[in-house]
Amino acid sequence: MKDDIRAVKDSLFDIVDRVTERTRGLVIRFGIVSYRDHPPQDKTYVTKIFDFSDDIKKVHREISKLDPSEGGDMPEAVADALHDARTSLSWMRDSYKVLILVGDAPPHGRAYNNMGDDAWPNGCPCGYDPKNEVQLLKKEHGSTVFVFVCGCNPVVEDAFRSIANAVDGGVYYSLVEVRHVPDAILKILEGMSDLIESDQKVLRYYQSHDGVFDLGQAASDLGLELREVKTSLSRLIELGTVPRWPKGRPLSSGQIGLSVELGDVPDAILPGKAFKYQVRVKNPSSATAGVRIVVSIVSEDGVSEITNEQHEIAPRGDSTIDLKLVPIVYSKGKASVKVEVYYGSKPLASRIYSTRVY
Repeated sequence: MKDDIRAVKDSLFDIVDRVTERTRGLVIRFGIVSYRDHPPQDKTYVTKIFDFSDDIKKVHREISKLDPSEGGDMPEAVADALHDARTSLSWMRDSYKVLILVGDAPPHGRAYNNMGDDAWPNGCPCGYDPKNEVQLLKKEHGSTVFVFVCGCNPVVEDAFRSIANAVDGGVYYSLVEVRHVPDAILKILEGMSDLIESDQKVLRYYQSHDGVFDLGQAASDLGLELREVKTSLSRLIELGTVPRWPKGRPLSSGQIGLSVELGDVPDAILPGKAFKYQVRVKNPSSATAGVRIVVSIVSEDGVSEITNEQHEIAPRGDSTIDLKLVPIVYSKGKASVKVEVYYGSKPLASRIYSTRVY
């Protein structure tokens, strides 16, 4: 890489520092795949890989090692760099991923340049293709991957723009001056922050409705577009945060006909020692119903939650749920145990028991 990339190197320190500063509280890892060209055009290396790390000092050291060299022909090993980024970096499944390609020279091959000095006019000598590599990365990680391509000069614009356009959501940045790179990256992060916020909204909605809701109603309740809700759900499933798509429009507890019988709490309980409690739920409907049971204890120590758990009741089922409750209290004396049963966000049953801690 040549003069433009030398300026990029100077900007990378600023990118890392500003990104880290703006994302405090999140785990941020940086990886680098530096690339040059195939021999004999460049006899130093084709690619060098620095795997993801959250050690910012190490990242700084790796950036310091970047040293552009002049290759024989104009095109460079862009395809190899993207291939190594896809296959050799330790991408985490449960994370948002950003791939940023920066370059001032096009990939090898007539599909990406019309330069007469291209040593490999038929494309990468290893058989890799830049568009295919970003498409495979997107296929492997789905909507949790964001692809951004930064072309440092007009020479690479057509080729790099085509790489960005090869995947849904790919964005091309034309950088007239390389000093704009940090601002471009931070602009990406601002978009990511909005994205993460929308995913969190959808996740909270999913959990509060036990994964049973109408997508259109969810979009209306959350103030989002339907496509935004669907995209967030896809990401949450790919991240492993939710197990499946919502089951559809929920019936009300009255329509399902759920009935709940609450058991008894002992007159005396011991700190840290489990006691048994039963909840009986009848579901006369033909649909599976999810109920949430929340148990808390009120003592001189204050209020503490003993359990908050989800149970599925089979269609036309009559289930007795056996709970082992462990009170975490330190003060002896009078106490109250509160039991609440919910269907989605709707309360089905609630009772407060008087007891004593010995």
